[in-house]
Amino acid sequence: MFLSDWATITPEAVSQQMSFDEGNKEWRYQAGLSTSMAAKQAEGVAYLCRLLQQHHLALLADEVGMGKTFQAIGVIRLLQQLKPDAKILVIAPNKNICSQWKGEFGAFEQDHWHGESRKPLEVAEPESKLEAMIERVGKGDHHVYFTTIHALSGLTKESDGTDKAGLAREHALELKVRVMNYLNQEGFDLLVIDEAHYLRAREGGSQKVAAAKAFFGEGEGECPLAKRVLLMTATPTHSSVNDVANILRYFAAEDDLINSVTQNDFDAAHLLTKYGLRRLRLLQGKNGVHYAKQHYRKEIAHPVSFAENQNAELFFGLYQRQLVKQFQAKASNRQFLYGYLEGFESFGEHDRQAIKQDAEQQTNEHGKDAFSKAPDTELLHQLSQEYYGCFNEFPEHPKYKALVDIFVPEMLTPDGLDDIKHLVFVRRIPSVRELTKRVNTRYDNVLGHQIAKALELNESELKAWQQSHWSRVWLNRYFNHAEEFEEPLSEDDEDTSELSADDNQLRSRITELFVVKKRDPNALEDTRNTECTNVGLRFRKPESIFSLFLEPSLDYEKEAYGYHFEQQSGDRKRATYSTAAMYQRAQRHQLNNVAVNEETQISENLPTIWQHLFEQLSDTEKARFRKWNAATKENFANYFKAGVLFASPVMVELFCWFYQFDKNSRLHKSGESAHARYIDFIQHTATKLSDSMLLWYFKAVLETFEDVCKKIARVGLDEYDNDWRALKGHTSPAAFASGETSNRDSLQLSFNSPFYPNVLVATSVFQEGVNLHLQCNQVHHYGIAGNPGDHEQRVGRLDRLFSKVNRQYKNGPQGELKISFPYLEHSFDEDQLASFLERKIRAENKLDKCLLDDHDAHVGTGKAQHWKCYLKQPEQIMGDKIIDPYPAKFK
Repeated sequence: MFLSDWATITPEAVSQQMSFDEGNKEWRYQAGLSTSMAAKQAEGVAYLCRLLQQHHLALLADEVGMGKTFQAIGVIRLLQQLKPDAKILVIAPNKNICSQWKGEFGAFEQDHWHGESRKPLEVAEPESKLEAMIERVGKGDHHVYFTTIHALSGLTKESDGTDKAGLAREHALELKVRVMNYLNQEGFDLLVIDEAHYLRAREGGSQKVAAAKAFFGEGEGECPLAKRVLLMTATPTHSSVNDVANILRYFAAEDDLINSVTQNDFDAAHLLTKYGLRRLRLLQGKNGVHYAKQHYRKEIAHPVSFAENQNAELFFGLYQRQLVKQFQAKASNRQFLYGYLEGFESFGEHDRQAIKQDAEQQTNEHGKDAFSKAPDTELLHQLSQEYYGCFNEFPEHPKYKALVDIFVPEMLTPDGLDDIKHLVFVRRIPSVRELTKRVNTRYDNVLGHQIAKALELNESELKAWQQSHWSRVWLNRYFNHAEEFEEPLSEDDEDTSELSADDNQLRSRITELFVVKKRDPNALEDTRNTECTNVGLRFRKPESIFSLFLEPSLDYEKEAYGYHFEQQSGDRKRATYSTAAMYQRAQRHQLNNVAVNEETQISENLPTIWQHLFEQLSDTEKARFRKWNAATKENFANYFKAGVLFASPVMVELFCWFYQFDKNSRLHKSGESAHARYIDFIQHTATKLSDSMLLWYFKAVLETFEDVCKKIARVGLDEYDNDWRALKGHTSPAAFASGETSNRDSLQLSFNSPFYPNVLVATSVFQEGVNLHLQCNQVHHYGIAGNPGDHEQRVGRLDRLFSKVNRQYKNGPQGELKISFPYLEHSFDEDQLASFLERKIRAENKLDKCLLDDHDAHVGTGKAQHWKCYLKQPEQIMGDKIIDPYPAKFK
């Protein structure tokens, strides 16, 4: 294949080099059978190559969740095959998304590429600053380089003069000169820009716009940064029909954008026909049937009111009265921006310093208003303080309670775990923390009652513990400082290092009871270990025979272990159990041996609960497990144990089982050996498995383990030395994502697992570039998106290939993606939602075709009539009736 062949390249030729049927490198494209996503992706690579050959510019605008990244990598791989020393620059919104790109390159190489050139692509580490990326280019060690769109906004300092846009342009030109020198004045062979709608703004003296024009080479006579440019966005008309032209003008001459028929520079349909490729997502179900979003998207309105809280209603009435006074002069036209006011999302007192830090981080990254401040923020603060002075509590926002009621069941049972995951988008940063805290508090009440029932607390004891916020001190008092585990962990081994960086007051108090805490020498009472901690240690510490409980069987199905270790430690012998089990598996399955000191092997027949879990699997589930090699099974076991012991309600279930068993055992079998008690416990729990959370999680982990490894964690299936540390860092049922970026990867991994968090509350920082779809099919728009493009991006975090909805269709005839809109009825909040839905439904068909009219971000106080009819419901249409707006065309 030669470069000139790109003008006539076909999907058949593409499939000779790469497969889009994951793991099946024998797959080939067949003309006439092109309804599958694999076929669409092969067509996409071929058509993009043709566009890049003809116009040196292409816009990949497939719907969210259709594998645009893999198609781009396919183009890059073909380019490298033709030109082995090709240099490619990928620009994505932030460093996290750049890192995901890097992981996708590895997955593509392993599972999809089988072309003539076996030389792997050398992919550089992502850089968040242009200077650092250019330094890497200067070294010349890689094919692919990464930087961020935000890097274009950060080229000036706060101390620089007033003309920051001019200074940004000058700096960008200097950087471009440097990189072009490194590239022998030829530029990159290919420039790829992910989420290209970030470049849609052209006016307003923006530093980013000025820097982008200079760096990319816009303008007559300017040397382009790259020979070819591939733009990617699922929402090219993100907020206006002019967005397409605005993006393309960075890379195409004005004359090339004009429609020769209409002489209209901004004819989006003409531009997309010429440069673009946009297909609509189809999920494949049973028997090859395909389903479009119209089949499974279900929009739900959730009205809430002050019916149960008259004081809060009085507060809200006073707030609205003061609001009218404050904004009467400014808002004479009675219009507001969507999300303009904080009071329709939150009121009360918040951690103002934490919110400020999140807002600064979010604004820095996105280069726009992070919706952290609002004109009514100070008004709310003042009124909330007055309310607190009267009632000794802050006012209650009814939308919080309504959502928490939806998120947290009254009792945790296996049947309720299937729909336990929820994704929530908010506009205001105060809402992020408040919702997270409230969800964790409600979960604490559920889990706390479960523990209290096992402890047989009476009503007054339960009330006292709950009023103490489920404190460790109260629990230790109740047990009268119960005897700790035989040998507590040393400080070096403590699990506190695994905890996430979220604020302490937002975490679950119940799950914290199972965490080992360092002793506070200044504390009046010992708050380190609790009875919950001690039981948890029994299942984690190798010295405890109960550490065998969650170990896989020796043959990974039913075989017990033949021995454990004993080692002389001072004047006593110290047994180790889970370490001996790992050693035996390593010996049996020829894995790398676990390092063991000189220890004595003590013959014993020691089973685990794994045998009984495996017996509960269906034949299909057993077949899935048995096809894995020993290393993959070991990796699966590590994943399962980490999630169960640190990030799930199973630890509470295990505590209740163990406490009740131990209490009965001490009463009736006081002289029984530890080994006999352990085997009795196995038999005791085996009878409970069929209706247990432990079994539910075992099955859930088994179903999605491969997808988590390949698509989210980017680890090999057989990487059995992976300890799944990220799961150990998210020990609370609810978590949030706002300004802080350091834990995004671990949040994405944990939310895509069956384990915690069950509820993820996010601002716009999780609106793009993260996949949250493996376990969740419910998204809640607590705060309305600013425009239809943002709304579609939010829903697209869940509406993707390989999603939970996709899995529902593969397992049965029905899938459902729930899209919820909570609102405060009989208020301006309802008016906003009604107005948004009315405009959204008018925009949707045009949005699919990328012909969206200019979106008005204002909403009046006149409510749309019968607005609930605008809520989309699943339609009964055939998948083959879905027509792609701008398909791949081959003559």
